[in-house]
Amino acid sequence: MQAVRHAARAVADVVRECNYASRRLLELRLFPDLRGAGGDCAPDTYADFIWRSPVALWHEPSARRRAAGSRPRR
Repeated sequence: MQAVRHAARAVADVVRECNYASRRLLELRLFPDLRGAGGDCAPDTYADFIWRSPVALWHEPSARRRAAGSRPRR
């Protein structure tokens, strides 16, 4: 019985570690500025800005459509 508990605990540890690694990898992919030393600083160049924001999260409507009441969409 003790061997079964030990094996179950080992499997749970592996699953816990995989979940942590997956979550951390997602954070680093979505927010690449977290891994840099000056992650909380503004980007120096436009290229650095583009590198830090690789995904457009919102599709903004044009000014005319915003004035008419349209909202951003994903």
